[in-house]
Amino acid sequence: MSGAAHIDVTVAIATYDRPAGLAKTLRSCLAQTNALELSLEIVVVDNHPSESGRAVVEGLALGPIPIRYVTDLTRNMSTLRNRAFAEARGEMVAIIDDDEVAADDWVDQLVAALRETGAAIAVGPRLARFVGAAPSYDPSGASFVRDLKLPDRALIPLTAPSGKPRYGLGTGNSLFDIKKCFSDGAPPMRESFGDAGGEDAELMARLHRNGRGIVWAANAFVTETVEPRRTSIDYRLIRTRRETQHYVAIYLDGARDPTPAWVVLMIKGVAQVTAGLLLTVLTGEFLSKRRIRSRLLMEHGLGKLTWRRPVGYISETKFEAN
Repeated sequence: MSGAAHIDVTVAIATYDRPAGLAKTLRSCLAQTNALELSLEIVVVDNHPSESGRAVVEGLALGPIPIRYVTDLTRNMSTLRNRAFAEARGEMVAIIDDDEVAADDWVDQLVAALRETGAAIAVGPRLARFVGAAPSYDPSGASFVRDLKLPDRALIPLTAPSGKPRYGLGTGNSLFDIKKCFSDGAPPMRESFGDAGGEDAELMARLHRNGRGIVWAANAFVTETVEPRRTSIDYRLIRTRRETQHYVAIYLDGARDPTPAWVVLMIKGVAQVTAGLLLTVLTGEFLSKRRIRSRLLMEHGLGKLTWRRPVGYISETKFEAN
């Protein structure tokens, strides 16, 4: 934009009816130490008809970093993410979710990782803070944490030469160099994925396949708030099925040889459903609140076999904490 001030980094936040969480996220972004003396801005894209995020933004708008608030009621995550990218004026765009809180050097760590490695994308760890206790089936909370256990500044081998994804990598806690990633001017995320989910994982896999380096910023921390409903066994099972469906769709979309890849995936799906069901029955896991491994195995199989009928949006309000 002619005459506009130069912006190094736009922090983009998509929100949906989480005003309390959004306020915490924004405060953590406004509290960045900014040792690199970057020019920053924040863009909030609100997807809720009540515009519940507007008052939050207006209440924090006099902070050290300018905040712009826009609304987009389209029920498609790709559209919302693309709107955030389109609104961004920065050379780089950092993405954080409205249930995450950034460490005070979060932006510095992400930017330093890009500058030192020349990569196109930086991704950092996600810790978990439970509202209440961690679930009994995962008392350490490890399954709610994203830690690739790679050395700091290591390139992430996201996809194999065959096109098979090695990780399901979302965009929460990530930084994109706009020119390196999106030089063609096309919307970053594909709307065909955004309706059923997996749009961010698809974007990451596609960029990696196209030669964009993704670097691990091991010290760029965000902490996700995990509500009790999201620890319920029923929620974890349906979430696992949906994530597996995303994995299959992303794999086949970029596979060098899609037909044999599909055959292998379907065979694995049948084997996982069979083994998971058998183990669940034999161990009585259907009634357990502490063990879900066999049921998760079964959901991985069901996700493969039903990948053409995606689960789509999951309303958390119907799940009860275990």
